[in-house]
Amino acid sequence: MAAYVKSGVALSWLAAVALMTGCGKTEQPPAPEPAPAPASVAAPPPKPQEPLPARQPGLWETTLSEEGSESQAQTMRICLDAATEKELGITGTDLNGNRCRYTTVSHLDDGSWGILAECNMGSGGKMEVSGSITGDYTRDYTMTLRSQTTGAALAHMNRVVNMTIKSKRLSPCKADQKPGDVTLPGGDVSFNLFDMAGREPGKPK
Repeated sequence: MAAYVKSGVALSWLAAVALMTGCGKTEQPPAPEPAPAPASVAAPPPKPQEPLPARQPGLWETTLSEEGSESQAQTMRICLDAATEKELGITGTDLNGNRCRYTTVSHLDDGSWGILAECNMGSGGKMEVSGSITGDYTRDYTMTLRSQTTGAALAHMNRVVNMTIKSKRLSPCKADQKPGDVTLPGGDVSFNLFDMAGREPGKPK
């Protein structure tokens, strides 16, 4: 009988300890659900391509400087009309318009233009051009270009060139000037781009 009582007391004590232990535990709150992933932000659509406006006909002065070159900046004046304008290359100083094509021309929000172009210069290699234009392209602007030439027959022509071109319209062409006429500083040297190329304006070489 005594043993039974002792066993009952022991069981009651164990039950009380178990109950007290359970009551002393802090119930853990449920784990928070993971935050939903932020909605993906759609990339803004690319700026639509837009052709460069035509430069105004008249007498233009262009200065070209090459980064890292020991040579002084080159300045020339050229008489432009609408037909000559279409045939000029990217720098506005040669007749490479038929060799170069713009792959991207974008009018940016700040008013500048971004350009990418490729030029097939024949034995002169392939030229990839990138850059920007600030100012009013029709009458006064600055162009910053990076060109990389590969595949040229002459090894020294395969290089990267960074250049700045400043160009502005000065006035109408002089009475004795014709489209394509070029005058170098001092006025002692002058020639016509089309005569030098052996062809007439509007006709391919």
